[in-house]
Amino acid sequence: MIMGALYVLMGVSAPIWVKDLGLQMTKGKWAMSILWYLFLLLSVAAPLTALAENEGVAAFRMVMVLGVITVISGAGLVRYLMYKPTA
Repeated sequence: MIMGALYVLMGVSAPIWVKDLGLQMTKGKWAMSILWYLFLLLSVAAPLTALAENEGVAAFRMVMVLGVITVISGAGLVRYLMYKPTA
């Protein structure tokens, strides 16, 4: 229940953060941001589920693989969102 409330807060506050940062968001950028956020949720929920089923090694491997992919793709997404072409 707490995670659901946090998801809603993040979804409601995302447009406010975008305005504060001065980003020019298109539909494509919004779609990429939403997909990355869903991947982040998956990379947290999947290892925790495996850990709850007493699959510690599998949970550790998922954290390592999904964590690295999430961080690298998140850095690329931030770089893409912050990019402003020079004229």
